[in-house]
Amino acid sequence: MFTQQRYRLRVLVGIISAVAALPASFALDITLPAETAAYKASELPGYRLVQQNCMTCHSAQYVQYQPSTSPRSYWEATVTKMKHSFAAPFADEDVPAMVDYLVKTYGAEQGHVATAPATTVATAVPPKATAPAVPVAGSSLQSEALLKANNCTACHAVEQKVVGPAFKEVAAKYAGKSDALQQVAANIREGGAGKWGTVPMPPFPGLTPAELDTLAKWVLSR
Repeated sequence: MFTQQRYRLRVLVGIISAVAALPASFALDITLPAETAAYKASELPGYRLVQQNCMTCHSAQYVQYQPSTSPRSYWEATVTKMKHSFAAPFADEDVPAMVDYLVKTYGAEQGHVATAPATTVATAVPPKATAPAVPVAGSSLQSEALLKANNCTACHAVEQKVVGPAFKEVAAKYAGKSDALQQVAANIREGGAGKWGTVPMPPFPGLTPAELDTLAKWVLSR
């Protein structure tokens, strides 16, 4: 019995020693698959907010695993949990629109997208030509307002990488390129993954050309 116990002990020690001798790179050499999931496109205001707010923390696949019969109260509880329990960086006023998009796209109200009231459709909209022109360079105040409104600093900082690259890294990458402004503006509008890693950047199709120009110039000036 004693001999058998000593044999087992020696085998165990040998296994532990062998594992400990493995190079550190063996355990860290992991390649994750590229992100391919995307939220279903919609004209609902919450679609852009969900892209902007949710993908800073997790893949779009998360929503695909939720019950398709889940009611509005379920999505309200889920989004509220993300905000208050997990400190997701989005504003409280974003919650209703996000919930509305989720329940009508993935939950119990699928296909129940409400039509805009006739009074809203009939409301006259001033032509874009009469809107005040945005300064070409964009003021610092305007740039900061756009950054805040679109939650850019949830994923980016000026000096260091957060979820996405630092703004200074982006400016350095495009420095000296004749089409730098157009490329950065297009990257903001279209989003995507692969340029800086596998974590996708959500698109911002709702930004106007002037707003994209202002943000791109601000990033490239860092």
